[in-house]
Amino acid sequence: MSHTDVRHDKPHNHAECVFCRDFHEFELPASLIGELLSGNIVLFAGAGISTEDKKVFPYTFYEDIRRELKVPEAEIISFSDLMSRYCAQPNGRANLLRKIRERLEYIRSFPELYRSATRFHSELSTLFFIQSIITTNWDDYFERECGAIPFVTSQDFTFWSIPGRKVFKIHGSISNLGSIIATTEDYNKCYEQLEKGVLGSSLKMMLATKTILYVGYSFRDEDFIHIHSLLRKEMGQLMPHGFIVTLDHEGEERYRELGLTPIFTDATNFISAVKQHVVQDRHMLPDEIFNGVSLELSVVLEAHQHLWDEFDITEAPDIIYAASYQDGLIHAFERIQALQNTGYYSHKCHITNALRGYDELRKAKVKARKYQDVAYIDGYMNGLLYLVVEHDSREALPLYYIFGAKDQPRMADDFAEMRKRAFDYHKSAYRYAMRIVQKEGHHKGIAIHHTPFLM
Repeated sequence: MSHTDVRHDKPHNHAECVFCRDFHEFELPASLIGELLSGNIVLFAGAGISTEDKKVFPYTFYEDIRRELKVPEAEIISFSDLMSRYCAQPNGRANLLRKIRERLEYIRSFPELYRSATRFHSELSTLFFIQSIITTNWDDYFERECGAIPFVTSQDFTFWSIPGRKVFKIHGSISNLGSIIATTEDYNKCYEQLEKGVLGSSLKMMLATKTILYVGYSFRDEDFIHIHSLLRKEMGQLMPHGFIVTLDHEGEERYRELGLTPIFTDATNFISAVKQHVVQDRHMLPDEIFNGVSLELSVVLEAHQHLWDEFDITEAPDIIYAASYQDGLIHAFERIQALQNTGYYSHKCHITNALRGYDELRKAKVKARKYQDVAYIDGYMNGLLYLVVEHDSREALPLYYIFGAKDQPRMADDFAEMRKRAFDYHKSAYRYAMRIVQKEGHHKGIAIHHTPFLM
């Protein structure tokens, strides 16, 4: 399938919003989309998409330290040299780490600030094509918002082959204060490791056949200059072509000299546009599929409570199937919510393959007369189908279940009426339910629960 460059326009009234005023028109390169669909994009993320965006804090961490040290405005000093100067004070290193931690905790304590700091991460989360992230940021936003597994030390790379989205944190992590890279001395050790150590070898191996997408950097960014220069020096002709999403128009000529195609727009807007494109091409499901899951889960939970409040299991043993079905629905919806930020359920193939697998498992359970498991699987499968069916079908999702019935009821009154014929729908299943109730000695007020396991 071929791809052509696509123009993405800025939204109406863009100047009225502090965020979308940076949503500039841009061309979405066909080659980048092709690499994305092949899983060949490595995201390289800098501070501009995190806490150091002026839309989050009125001043950067660099400005905060510079002001505290009373460094004259006329003096030009790099980030790492400034941090070295701060750490040269008594207890300087400990105080620096404390300030870093306090800054991140302050953001977390105000949901508005946290949402601003994680706009990019939240938008990226469902884009399952991007599984490898490299960042110079200390925060844990990729872990929290994108479900990424952090790799910080050389020992961590023992587990690099495990499946799932990963974030390679070359400047350390707030979750491991001793790993944080900030001073000139830290930077020198870090880049020596990247040149000669396990971390560098792993990084170069990962990038050898990938396309780099830089976000959150400008050409004046010390991290960007060091890292890209190092990669070009170490990889030579193997260095793949890259892209940089930036608002730094002044650096355009230098970006191109470095083998990078600049895309001038807000990074979150860029990811949003990429997602729109691949959704239109049916390569991923839209984020809107998750709308309604939380509300429907609350409806199922209410129906589940109603089931046990209204029926006596000793007189209506068949309700164990309705309960197991509802457990399946509940577990499906809860898992969808839990894994939404990983992009797993944005991949239609994952849902299709899961449904196929559960259908085969259902056949085996029917053959083995594991009726409670069959009901549970039917509920779980309906929970997965909820993501891919039309709106009308969502509204008709059965909330109750009678084993053997062709059409399952959504409403409680319909269930109460239909279950009067539960024996006729499936005699064997009804007798099995009676034996379960008699064997376990259940009495009114006791509920049977199906755990999220199928033995």
